[in-house]
Amino acid sequence: MRKQKKILLWPVYFDSSKTRKEGRRVPKNIAVPNPNLAEIQKAAEHLELKPEVETNSTYPTIHWRKTGRIMVQKRETKMQTLMKMAKEIAAIRQETRE
Repeated sequence: MRKQKKILLWPVYFDSSKTRKEGRRVPKNIAVPNPNLAEIQKAAEHLELKPEVETNSTYPTIHWRKTGRIMVQKRETKMQTLMKMAKEIAAIRQETRE
């Protein structure tokens, strides 16, 4: 099996309004409601993961809604990357509220 050099990130991975069954991958306490591609891209840029945005992609379980996705460099495991991204998205949301 070949090693992947990129990780796909879908907005649903970080959405606190979704269940694990619906696609959320991070714990609810660090997830945010309705994350958008711009926030995810900004978080990936803060973490220097060189994001590539694909706006017309659809998450398989909600194929009728174009949510988009972001590909980032793989530096560690996918779960470690997701956790760092979720914390960064929450920090970005906190900055915009203040």
